[in-house]
Amino acid sequence: MRRLFLPGVVLLLASVLSMPSRADAASPQKGVPITLGMKYSLRSSILGEERGFFVYLPPGYETSSERYPVLYLLDGDAHFHSATGVVQFLAESMRIPQMIVVGVPNTVRARDLTPPVHGNTQVPGSPRSVEESIPNAGGAERFLRFLEEELAPHIEARYRTRPYRVLVGHSFGGLFAVHTLMNHPRSFHAYIAISPSLWWNNGELVSGAVKSLEQLPPQERFLYMSMGNEGDDMLKPIQQLARTFEQARPERLRWHYSFLEDDHHASTPLRTLYDGLEALFVDWRISEPLMRSGDLAKVEAQYARLAKQLGYELRPAEDPVNVMGYQLLGSGKAEAAIAVFRRNLEWHPDSANASDSLGEALEAAGQLDAALNSYKRALERGIKTGKVHPAYQQHLERVLRKLAPAAKPPEPPPAAGGKAP
Repeated sequence: MRRLFLPGVVLLLASVLSMPSRADAASPQKGVPITLGMKYSLRSSILGEERGFFVYLPPGYETSSERYPVLYLLDGDAHFHSATGVVQFLAESMRIPQMIVVGVPNTVRARDLTPPVHGNTQVPGSPRSVEESIPNAGGAERFLRFLEEELAPHIEARYRTRPYRVLVGHSFGGLFAVHTLMNHPRSFHAYIAISPSLWWNNGELVSGAVKSLEQLPPQERFLYMSMGNEGDDMLKPIQQLARTFEQARPERLRWHYSFLEDDHHASTPLRTLYDGLEALFVDWRISEPLMRSGDLAKVEAQYARLAKQLGYELRPAEDPVNVMGYQLLGSGKAEAAIAVFRRNLEWHPDSANASDSLGEALEAAGQLDAALNSYKRALERGIKTGKVHPAYQQHLERVLRKLAPAAKPPEPPPAAGGKAP
């Protein structure tokens, strides 16, 4: 390692020495901070300590009335940046709904994320037992009480949330997620367990999985598990759990296991979160063929099924329905496009863009007065939310010109010899 590192140091020093002095260099331009979220703290009477947490809000949260599912991210101090990026990217790509992300940093990680210790379990790769290596282990039950009874109510009282909680954990956090699903399945609605340490307690969660599945509530739960190429101590328990699920075929659990052959323990979180969220909200996406078809009834039926699955009322996402409307409009089907845009506006009444799109379809159909009103609403809503696209004003002015009375032609000059009026 040292031999490989030294040439890099030499190159770095050479580049630094060749750089102009600070006095010669131009002053760097003052930058503008990029905000990923906010940090807060909460005094926990259950844990007897101050607990920090991070909150990411979807773009446009402050100017909308929308409510959002909440993703609770364990090891928030390590994964908050990447997790919020994944959520925002997938939402803007119309793959999942926008979500609130709550990152939960650690104070004493091994204490909070591990289930109570039973029996004599050896730590993988170590001659020592769990009791010897992690004497403060086993606080998962108390930590879950903190999440359920203090943090989640705090979030839900202060933000517009949907009654849908997603728990994401890696390694011991993945163990905590599976432990929570098996023993307290009502705590969260979806669980993403990344490289879970299921060797804990000699695989107790795996051997007791069938009995635990009997506790599942009527509302479907979701579990997405992953494992990298991490050795038998990590692989064998999760493979056995996947086989158990395959044999038991639990009706109230939708689950998926992914083996990430080219990943190691530290590289699984980002890929798993991306794939896990896509799998959770697989019916959120409106397929390209369905968008091209313009079949609004099929879209509504798809979202009705998804609402039943998730357990809360849903509206189709604005952008793919808007695309559907424009495809109809581009095909010369203005009336069908009007119907799609009107429905989209009903689903998203605060959207300036939805009003503007309806105005374009009405204008194409020759309904200029209605188009004018729609463009006015778009401009008003854009001003209210601070999102005024230049097209809103341009469309409004264009229709006003079309509605303006034609200029009265000048009267012909009087005939020769005639009398001027």
